Formats: sequence, structure tokens, C-alpha cells
Amino acid sequence: MKLLPSRFRSNSGDTRKRSGAVTVEFAIVAPIIFLLFLGGLELAALNFARQTLGIAAYEAARKVIIPGGTTAQGQTEGIRQMNLVGLGTGASCSITTTGTSVTATMSVPAANVSWGLVRFSSGATLRESCTLTKE
Repeated sequence: MKLLPSRFRSNSGDTRKRSGAVTVEFAIVAPIIFLLFLGGLELAALNFARQTLGIAAYEAARKVIIPGGTTAQGQTEGIRQMNLVGLGTGASCSITTTGTSVTATMSVPAANVSWGLVRFSSGATLRESCTLTKE
């Protein structure tokens, strides 16, 4: 078996020169990895809340377009939908009724949805609307 020239061989026998390299590399890379991981969780939580808002807005508008449905029933249904998944704190529902359609708008502060990285979503409000035509 032919050996590589010494300039291409790893110096595996002498580990004293690299004894702290792994620790230093981990200290540099770990905060970036944790930030990306927690940022991904934060975006997943915000997307979950946005999808839930859309469903709650649909259900609120649907409650109003049913014959005999009132705006108060629609608002109650929208907030109930948010409470089912634990996002009811700070949630609000506004319903606008015209002659032929109903628009339900659900909103919740993004800080109420956050799992810890509030600085990225502080001051933001998640809002979704749904417009349905009356029967």
C-alpha cells in the first residue's frame, strides 16, 4: 500500500494542537443553530395562528349568513373557535354586514402567539378576513 506524502496526511497522532478547537467551533456555531431552530418554531406558531384565524373568520361569517343569524352570534362563534385552540386571549372579531354579503375579520396580537422570540413579532397583529354571500 502506497502512503500519501506527509503534506496530505492528517496529523491524527498529535491531538494536543486541536484540543480546544471543537469547543471554540461549537461556541461560534451553536447560537446560530439555536436561533434558526427557535426562529423556525416561531414561524410555525405564527402560521398556525394565521390558519386558525382564517378558520375562525369563516365560521363567524357562516354563523351570520345562516337565516336568523346575528352579528353577536358570529362574534361569539369566532372567539369560541379561537378559544378551542388556546388563542382566545386578546382575540377580537369584527363583522361587517352589507345587503348581500358578510365579512368577518379576526385578529390577535402576535405577541400572544409567540413561543419566546417576542422581539421578532412584538407590536404585530395577525389578521384574517372572510367574506361570504348571504343566501
